[in-house]
Amino acid sequence: MAHVPYEQRWAAARKRFEAATAKHRPKDAKAVATALNGDAAVVKALKAGDAVHRNPGDGDAAAKGLAAAAKEVAKARKAYLAALDKALDEDTASRGDKAAAAAFDRAMKPFVKDLSTLEEAIGADADRFAAQAAQAEKDAASAERAQKRWEAAINGALARAAAGVAKVRAKPTPDTYNDLFPALARDLAAQLAAAKALDGLRADPDFYRRKLAPWAGQGGDGPPMRVPPDYTARQITDLIKEFATVCKGVVQLVNGR
Repeated sequence: MAHVPYEQRWAAARKRFEAATAKHRPKDAKAVATALNGDAAVVKALKAGDAVHRNPGDGDAAAKGLAAAAKEVAKARKAYLAALDKALDEDTASRGDKAAAAAFDRAMKPFVKDLSTLEEAIGADADRFAAQAAQAEKDAASAERAQKRWEAAINGALARAAAGVAKVRAKPTPDTYNDLFPALARDLAAQLAAAKALDGLRADPDFYRRKLAPWAGQGGDGPPMRVPPDYTARQITDLIKEFATVCKGVVQLVNGR
């Protein structure tokens, strides 16, 4: 819901009060006019609160800014109403106008209520910003935990992939190679799928998932997912070299966050 400026709400409340008391205030009642126009401190405090809504920054800063504004509004409101009440009493007493005194009393009650409601609104807005800040902090902490879990998982998958690559390079036989795939590639692909829910990646994880697809079994049952018994050491070494190149790209993806 859009913020209705506090200053605007104040002006409307004052206008209602002035309209309710207009016919009972003589034009030469300077004390009353002076008191009514003595709202500079109230307006200043309300403007400070409105400024927070225009530039809230983070929720915690906004909450503190509105709490400070509410404190100033309360102080200024008390002084303003005291001065206005005194001026109205002096005016009716000097004229002996009981009807005017009764009208002023009737008008003051909703006016005071309007100002109290306005003050409460500022406090409620401060509480709302504080709650938003607390939730944002909670969400950030949760996201950070998720990112750390993902980093641990994908780094584990990369470590297993590196160990598998080293194993095949040391013994480039069909049996050694086939013991690793498609599980090794699917492990990495699963972590890349989970990466899509995270922020801060500088590259598209799906790019590397597509690169891994042939080793993960999405290209059929043959090479590079599995190799036949007659595959040569050179052929196997070439396949594992390609796989290692893709893994290097995934390492860059993780380290580039």
